Amino acid sequence: MTQSPPKTVILGAGAIGCYLGAIWGNAGIPITLLGRQSLFALQKTGLSLSNGITLSPDDLTSTLSLAKDPAVLAHARLIVITVKSTAIPQAIAEIQTHAAPDTPILCLLNGMKPVRDLRAAFPNRTVLAGMVPYNVVWTDPSTLKRSSVGDVTLEDAQITQTLATALSDAVEPIVLSTDIESVQHGKLLLNLNNPINALSGKTLFHQLRDRNYRCVYAATLAEAIDVIELAGIQHAQSGPLPARKIVKMLRMPNWIFNTLVLPRQKLDPTAQTSMAQDLAAGKPTEIDTINGEVCHIAAQTGQNAPINARLVDLVKHAEAGGKKTYSGKDLLNALGLNN
Repeated sequence: MTQSPPKTVILGAGAIGCYLGAIWGNAGIPITLLGRQSLFALQKTGLSLSNGITLSPDDLTSTLSLAKDPAVLAHARLIVITVKSTAIPQAIAEIQTHAAPDTPILCLLNGMKPVRDLRAAFPNRTVLAGMVPYNVVWTDPSTLKRSSVGDVTLEDAQITQTLATALSDAVEPIVLSTDIESVQHGKLLLNLNNPINALSGKTLFHQLRDRNYRCVYAATLAEAIDVIELAGIQHAQSGPLPARKIVKMLRMPNWIFNTLVLPRQKLDPTAQTSMAQDLAAGKPTEIDTINGEVCHIAAQTGQNAPINARLVDLVKHAEAGGKKTYSGKDLLNALGLNN
């Protein structure tokens, strides 16, 4: 007998949460978006996605529920977490206060630390991991746009199998994985560009056009691959190429990379990473969850990761009011690298 999709609360309904909530709700999954008061502006404007889904104000009333009070967690049969990793302690507190003790949690945050923290806080609760490969940005107060490609991948379990069945005919179906940690580590490697993009002060497109920034990313990525593999950790391919081939590709001359490689990425020319947006807005970043994770793995296995550690320091210095923007050459020098 086919199970009905679980009543789902998306905790942290920002860009990613609203984007997925609209897709899942449109496919018939009962969704409540739990977020800030500003979320309720959508009741007047509706919500449009770059994949073609458009929800009018009336559609939002029938398809999605909007909430700012975490008490709605009491009615959830699945809690999907899409807050920033810096808000995990608050999310844990809200779940402890309001949710039923047996409600499973699906964490869609970058890195492995958020899932570790959730499992430590809820040792007797099912905590599953997932990976969202793309970035989502608000192009205006009622429109969300994906800025890259890929499929949402969730840890294979009974409840995620039910989601996958419900979403099989959706505009964007999901993929299930029996080795979600390798998927997460593969995404982690791609995310290592986030602090470089943030410290460049440029869009992703214009940052990647500069070989100096690409060489910083290549060195950061190569170091992380070595640390992860020496630790005996598997990393799934995330994107069209294996990670080590990406390192070589990043080091290509500008005339080759910018002519033959970059156009294939189909990047939105205005897109930045969420870390860049947070740093520019004076908000705490997720640096500890990304490059900090490489440093964590290195420390746990008797290794060093000096490039990733230095990037962590530079971002934290910027967060504290220090230098926020580096040219590609200056960033190479700050990391003790050359191109």
